Amino acid sequence: MIHLFNNKVYRQWFVCALLGVGITACSSDSMVSEAPVQPKEPMQFSQSALSAATTRAVSTSSPLTQGFLVSCFKGADRAEVMDRYQVQYKADLWNNSSKWEYVGTTAAGFYKDQLQRYWDHEAFPYQFYAVSPCPANDAIPGFTLSGSQLVMPATAEYAYQTCQNGIVTGGSEPYYLSETTYQQAASYVALPFKHLTSMVKFVIYNNYKKEIPTEFKLYNVKIKGANADFAKAGRSYTADLSAGSILQGTFADIDKATGDEQILVQTDDAEQRKCNLKVAVDRDHAYDCLNPDGLLQLPQKGVKLTFSFDVYGVEFPSNFDSEDGRVHYDMATKTIHYTDVELGTYDWEPSTRYTYVIKVNEFYPLTIDMSAELTPWVDVVGNIDTNLEK
Repeated sequence: MIHLFNNKVYRQWFVCALLGVGITACSSDSMVSEAPVQPKEPMQFSQSALSAATTRAVSTSSPLTQGFLVSCFKGADRAEVMDRYQVQYKADLWNNSSKWEYVGTTAAGFYKDQLQRYWDHEAFPYQFYAVSPCPANDAIPGFTLSGSQLVMPATAEYAYQTCQNGIVTGGSEPYYLSETTYQQAASYVALPFKHLTSMVKFVIYNNYKKEIPTEFKLYNVKIKGANADFAKAGRSYTADLSAGSILQGTFADIDKATGDEQILVQTDDAEQRKCNLKVAVDRDHAYDCLNPDGLLQLPQKGVKLTFSFDVYGVEFPSNFDSEDGRVHYDMATKTIHYTDVELGTYDWEPSTRYTYVIKVNEFYPLTIDMSAELTPWVDVVGNIDTNLEK
């Protein structure tokens, strides 16, 4: 009896042991097969919701709605993720929605077949470089947008603007540039586009301490970029992306301004063009040289600015001319003429607005305080973010 009982106990223990092993094995397999898998996060550019009451976001005149060209690189070795991907703006007016789309084929109108890309969590940082608006399909091969270099062809011409009697002429800024770094994955990538050009404007006011004349007017204003290498246009832009900013490049082909081409702002002696110096007595009432918005200029170093103008109303006891011939006073007309008075030498950086404030303290000898107010130039194309209406 005892022997049979022991065999029975042994058999029961052996079966239970086998069952236990089986249960353990099944549990282990189940844990492996059911372990959570990290979901792939698609890389997307910011979407935007349209307002039925506005059409600005879908206007073909907006550079952003014309799409942009983007390249993306990841990790310390800048492994390529996107090579000049064309991002198109897609508006669904029926559902009142829109998005930036880069996944597609040549049959759908893209420059080349483009695949969905996903964030690699082991490969941050991610670096994005972009050009807006997107060049035409047949022009894209002329652009280099690699992990180390941006090259824009000679067809991408940037040119300066001038203002005569309030009428602005010239000027060309065909592309805006963007670069941004992501240290972690984001639902949507936002690209802050910036100007490659500078914006320059001039304002004048009177700080004359003597008794103000009955009539006191300034006119025939002429402001020049007077240095011999003053640039009026540039092409074939190149930037070293491995060592500096996308905005710290150079133009290989530059046109220099000569003679009257150096004039940035000019007004004549018509009554409606004259600045009343009895009104322009402080910064808030400064004369804007008939150009309140400013002028596009090529970024450059060592710009020598000169200032010519006439003032009517000042009284001196006799006619006179300065030794350098740049100042002439006509007693009969109570007019003093100034020719090419040097205002200083300045550097112009990309995507920066310069407001030059010319404060005249005395007219003979001429005493001028010149200062530059610098402000970021952000009120343009804006950012590709969640609201194109900003």
